[in-house]
Amino acid sequence: MPFCQKGNKVKVCFFIWALVAHGAERVSSILANEWAAKEGWETTFLTMDKPDSKPFYPLAESIEVRPLNLLKPSQSPLSALANNLERIRTLRREIQRIRPDVLISFIDKENALMVMASRGLGIPVIISERTDPSRRSLGRFWEGIRNLTYPRADVIVFQSQAVLDWFPPKVRARGVVIPNPVPLPPLPPVAPPTAGQNLRMVALGRLSPVKGFDVLVAAFAAASARAPQWELEVWGEGSERKALEQMVRDLDMEQRIHFKGLTDRPFDVLCAADLFVMSSHAEGFPNALVEAMACGCPVISTRFGGAVNEIIQDGVNGRLVPPANPEALAEAMVQLMNDPEDRARLGKRALEVVERFSTERVVGMWEDAINRAIASQRPR
Repeated sequence: MPFCQKGNKVKVCFFIWALVAHGAERVSSILANEWAAKEGWETTFLTMDKPDSKPFYPLAESIEVRPLNLLKPSQSPLSALANNLERIRTLRREIQRIRPDVLISFIDKENALMVMASRGLGIPVIISERTDPSRRSLGRFWEGIRNLTYPRADVIVFQSQAVLDWFPPKVRARGVVIPNPVPLPPLPPVAPPTAGQNLRMVALGRLSPVKGFDVLVAAFAAASARAPQWELEVWGEGSERKALEQMVRDLDMEQRIHFKGLTDRPFDVLCAADLFVMSSHAEGFPNALVEAMACGCPVISTRFGGAVNEIIQDGVNGRLVPPANPEALAEAMVQLMNDPEDRARLGKRALEVVERFSTERVVGMWEDAINRAIASQRPR
């Protein structure tokens, strides 16, 4: 009988570095809230964050969050080793205190720490790879640790078949593909812009080099002369903000490109957009992209690897361009910025993601993964 069947008590423990405004954190929060609403389910988060930290995404009152204060900086390889040993010891102690039915870890380094901390405790472990490792190196040390620890997990969740296929057979044998859930946008929809109002291109994500916002800014600057009625809004925060703002000033685009900061209401932003653009060099399964599509917003995305070819069919429900190529991105922008009929056509087809990646369907796939982990557990 499946363990997650109605009536069973299920205790789930998540481990993630911090509950901040990133994609993996959003997905884990959605899952936790869905399970908190089910009778008999109990959910706990263990994070490495500071004790006074607060989750960015809302969580049900019944969900326990325990920040473990394990984000000490490492000044040398020796201190890095000491810090990680402390993380493993602390995490193991908390797991023994909670005694969950299943452990779920998100993000590569945390996955490795979870596998090591839970070794020999007899608790099923699910780890979730959230990036495309073919495009993002962890460095030789952590890649070696990943190669040793991943095969010891009971189930490994990948966001796309392409990423699962990249790993060696001993990892693939434990793998399942589960996309990110796409919550339904709020109703009623945001009203369309009034006549004479500028049209809004929107990008949303962490302002870090891997997201390629410098490429986006350069492409929009090149396209802007051929679409003077458009403005670009960039939502998010990160280490690259000052450099990007200086780039905008150097291009004399301050009146057309605006950095808006963080939002905890992404659907309000995305449903009001006229065009969404993702310029990333690498992604796993980007929430912002599919949520924009769920709003019926036409999208342009780079071929960032990961799940992009499973999300977008070029020219059918969105446009795809090569990564790190501002010229190609600018041309795709200009074509859609000046063609409202094509934007409407792509936006209509984009809505299909709501059914393909519905929260109900994805949560069910995670529950199947829990059942598989419990059924296949073995000594680690």
